[in-house]
Amino acid sequence: MANPGNNEREGSGWKSSKVIDGIRTVHCSSWNGFSSFIHEQLTNFESYVFRGHASTSWKLEPTIDRVRDENGKPLIDAEKHLHKFKYASRGRRGQSPNIVMDDNEWWALGQHHGLYTPLLDWSESPFVASYFAFLLDDIEFDEQVVVYALSRNGCDRKNRELKTNSPKNASTKINTLDFIRPLTDENPRLINQRGLFTRVPSQTTIDEWIISNFKDSSTVGAPLLKIYIPAYERISALKSLNRMNVNHLSLFPDLDGASKYCNTSAIISQYG
Repeated sequence: MANPGNNEREGSGWKSSKVIDGIRTVHCSSWNGFSSFIHEQLTNFESYVFRGHASTSWKLEPTIDRVRDENGKPLIDAEKHLHKFKYASRGRRGQSPNIVMDDNEWWALGQHHGLYTPLLDWSESPFVASYFAFLLDDIEFDEQVVVYALSRNGCDRKNRELKTNSPKNASTKINTLDFIRPLTDENPRLINQRGLFTRVPSQTTIDEWIISNFKDSSTVGAPLLKIYIPAYERISALKSLNRMNVNHLSLFPDLDGASKYCNTSAIISQYG
């Protein structure tokens, strides 16, 4: 229940901080606490999209920005990189591929096949996002995993404000946070995962964009939530998610998905 005296909130197995620079931090005491937070606080807020990280140290940055030299300088020119991918894709997209695609559609296609891109994956489902937070079994987990929730409405309002306040005929690009929903039929995983992408200015993380544009903002509706869940709840979470039909079999409609689902079933007792 929300504390009427300030911006902090507390519910069944979870507690949240005040909003600081547009970000609210939520600590869940258990997997059930995470489920309670989603049902108690976000069920009626359909504008949020979600992303899960197995490590709290991982940044909300796309793969193309992670490729740097030993001095931290970016190595990839995005425009040249995309042009090369388009050229290299000739004859490799199956029968009658869609030829008329904008650059974001091309980036989305490349993302699906492992290309370094300026896009970051999100899901409309908090439980799909939490699945990816708990999924990895070949890393040493932090004490907590984190699920990020990003408000499309909040970011879209800020985008409109940035565009309205920008100088007319300005030659510099407006630094908006864009949501991308590709229409290509070449990524069935995206459909099953209720996926979409974000894109922010190069070498900018989502956190940095939020803090920069919501500095000193303490509104009740935070544009970014950081929801922490104890990592030791991994087995309980994955078993619970499997009962919801959130697993590799449903999220990856291919042989890779079938193989990973069977591997998980072999490792986790009474998984499915």
